Amino acid sequence: MPNLTIQNAFKSLSSLVLGIALINQCLAIEKDCANLHELQQYSDQLFPLCEADADPQAFHGDQHLADDSTTSIQLAPDQALEVCDGPDGSGICRTYYNSTDNVADALADNFSYARLIPFNHHDFYMAFISDPQYPWSCKKYKENCDDKDKAWQENMNHVQSLNALMSDLGKEQLAGVVINGDLTAFGYDWQFDAYYQLYHKELKMNVYPGLGNHDISNNVNGCFVNNCASRMMLYLRDHVRTLNVRSFDYHSTGTYFEFPLLKKKYSKSFAYSWDIGDIHFVQLNNYPTYTSQWNGWNFGKARMDYFDIQSAREWLLNDLEQASKEGKHIILNYHISGFTNEIRDILRRYKISAIFAGHLHSFVGEIDFHTLWDFYGPGEHLPVFLGGAAVFQKYMLVRFSEDQFEVSIVKSDQGASYELESESVYPLY
Repeated sequence: MPNLTIQNAFKSLSSLVLGIALINQCLAIEKDCANLHELQQYSDQLFPLCEADADPQAFHGDQHLADDSTTSIQLAPDQALEVCDGPDGSGICRTYYNSTDNVADALADNFSYARLIPFNHHDFYMAFISDPQYPWSCKKYKENCDDKDKAWQENMNHVQSLNALMSDLGKEQLAGVVINGDLTAFGYDWQFDAYYQLYHKELKMNVYPGLGNHDISNNVNGCFVNNCASRMMLYLRDHVRTLNVRSFDYHSTGTYFEFPLLKKKYSKSFAYSWDIGDIHFVQLNNYPTYTSQWNGWNFGKARMDYFDIQSAREWLLNDLEQASKEGKHIILNYHISGFTNEIRDILRRYKISAIFAGHLHSFVGEIDFHTLWDFYGPGEHLPVFLGGAAVFQKYMLVRFSEDQFEVSIVKSDQGASYELESESVYPLY
């Protein structure tokens, strides 16, 4: 497996991503190689990264790339690209599974390591969890729900079991984890810091988060100058930009002055989607038609921030229309499972393969009372799965293959010594 150690080139950069364009022959001898690019559209080639090269290569000497540069990635169908901020492949990492000609905002960190990974886009795993909800630590009414040590250990068990799965399956098979809402109990800075330490610094895989009622709706006008809800929305915005997403339903204005304050406005649903092979994943956060408005003082920027969170309906229609035309199998994710008539119409129109949600802590796996039986015809159901909660020490591991997906339940109470129990196999529509 080739490693690329980038020694000094990123020290002065605030944002950079590696651009990769795969070619069959990049040197005089036959090798499977990749070329690094500074700019989009695969221009300004820097040097080749080849599978046959055993030794790490210095990146561009001491010459620095331009700040705010745009970059591009083009990957072969059977490969992915991993980049990390530690020169030995340690620290925070991201793995990119698809090509894109412009990922200018994809990484906000200074990465110093890269390697190509063989990856079968037609047979891979994804983990689905929900409700880490630190420091929520009770299973039933009248228990202590704020035992920080207990909540930390339960979430650490989740993280250790996920890392063990990554070690056992390898980055060649496990594509990451979807977290379907309630990342924290209330969005306070100390709660968010614990969540970030656990699921970004300790966890060694891609994270695809969504926000739940404990992250946003419970907090609007319930936290000092609304900084809890604002904190979680801006975290989601920043993190999505580090992923190679297909679409992001997000808009913001520039900072502007309107007497007597500096102001900035954020709008749309903050829903996003991404593809791995023929599987199209959609993250809809709290629930698809959730709306809310609030404003709060941004102390770091000395301005007033305004949020107008809108229904994801129109964005979802456009996103699913394009994915359906391309023959993708569609997987929806959100926090509170449920269906209004308008959402049922969308689900029926695009034949969704499954919905993964959370919110009901004690339930993990397929939920009979949420599943839409015979929704697409006799025997063609729309299954709904819930991701449990850290406090109950269970979540799901799903294997996606050519025309089906297999769901297993992971028991995480022993941390890295996890138990895996197969539940069932379902068709991909």
